[in-house]
Amino acid sequence: MGRWTVRVSRERTVRGCGHGAAPGLLSCPGAMASYSPDCDSYGSHTCPRDYHPVCGTDGETYGNECVLCLANREEHKHVKIVRRGTC
Repeated sequence: MGRWTVRVSRERTVRGCGHGAAPGLLSCPGAMASYSPDCDSYGSHTCPRDYHPVCGTDGETYGNECVLCLANREEHKHVKIVRRGTC
């Protein structure tokens, strides 16, 4: 089975799979769109305490975008946002 990645916009990516599937068709189970968090908007050690959850590409729910950025920095990961809200 082949894998493909389509660049939808500058920071948004759609991933999917399929045998001969055309890019852009999301008929594959597990296909998802994700985008990078705006980590430049936040400090490097503290985050606001507001609860605006985001679902990461790792399947974890983060309390807000800043918390995801902090986890990425501390754990040297590159988790992106799948959607606003819980996973």
